[in-house]
Order: sequence, then C-alpha cells, then structure tokens
Amino acid sequence: MFYLFLLIAVFLVIIIILASIQFYNIVFRGFAPFISTKFNAILSILKELDLSGEETVYELGAGKAGFLRAVEQRFNISNLIGVEYSWWPYLLAKMQIIISGSKIQIIRKDIFKVNLKEANIIYCFLSPEMMEKLENKFKEECQKGTLIISYHFRIKNLEPEKVIKESDNNIYFYRI
Repeated sequence: MFYLFLLIAVFLVIIIILASIQFYNIVFRGFAPFISTKFNAILSILKELDLSGEETVYELGAGKAGFLRAVEQRFNISNLIGVEYSWWPYLLAKMQIIISGSKIQIIRKDIFKVNLKEANIIYCFLSPEMMEKLENKFKEECQKGTLIISYHFRIKNLEPEKVIKESDNNIYFYRI
C-alpha cells in the first residue's frame, strides 16, 4: 500500500512540474497555450486543400496533432511532421500516434530551430506574437509556393491568399 501512495505522489509531482513548465513558457516566454483547433475549422481547411499525397505537411505547435491526423485520414499523406515544444502535449500526441499506428512524426523541438525548407504546407494555431516572429522564418526558409495556414491569427506583413470565416474565428491562407 505504501508503494502505491509513493507511486501516486511521484506521478503528481511530475504533473505539477510539467504544468509549471507549461505555465512558465506561456507567461514568460510567450508560447501559445495548449488549445486545440476546433474540429469544424479543421474540416473547413480540409475542404480547401487539394493534395496529391506527395506533400510534406508541418503542424507547428502541434499539440495533439489534430490537424495532421485529419490530413492523414483524408488524403493518406505519409510525410506529416508535428513540432511541439511543451512536454505534456508532446507526450499526449506521441501516445495517440503509437496507439493508432499513425505515420505522423512528432518532434519535441523549438519551432524556431526546425528547418522548414521541405514543407509544402504549414499549419499553425499560435499566438499573435509567435506568428509575427515566424514571418521572417517563413520567408527565409520556405520554398516558393509553400502554403501557410493560420487559424485565428494573421501574419502581420503578409497578404492572405484566402480568408475563411469559421464561426467566430478566421482561417488565413498565405502563399510564400
């Protein structure tokens, strides 16, 4: 019985530590909080995409990789890469991918340290500050024709190719 309580205590300490790191990253480092894209928004995005199956699709700040899982199911694309820095969403995504047998690759890395030169499509649901910081990275690293999709937040100095109104949010499509 003692070992069960010890195991529960260790588990709770780990959860508190991970939650504290997440809180620190959001409040002091400007990271986007762990909020999933609404499923209706993902469906709206998928309706706009015409993919061959050969594309490389990234989800920056992937969380549980909901966008990538939907793309994989709809288009059967095998080169799907989710980038998540926070431990908790990363572990959740990793477990879901293993359980489902998905081909999605989840990388635990800072999105600013990931090279996006191979990306054909990049999906983001981040904060306005993060989108502003990513603008130069997109321009410098992405190949011509790369599609950037941003849920809810604009990229300040880029003109969207298309804007879809989804409930109380917008979905912005940009072409590099």
